[in-house]
Amino acid sequence: MKFEVEIHQNEVKEWVATAVAWSVTVTGRTEKEALALLLDALAKHLRKSAGA
Repeated sequence: MKFEVEIHQNEVKEWVATAVAWSVTVTGRTEKEALALLLDALAKHLRKSAGA
């Protein structure tokens, strides 16, 4: 599955990652952590949306 991700550092130096199409956003201490957290949050969001 492909999806658009936006990632940037905010004013307090946290990494913010967003799965654009699903409006799922997370923060992490590193870029790698934010991306991993985003994948987990997106999987949970999609399971919930599917009714599982």
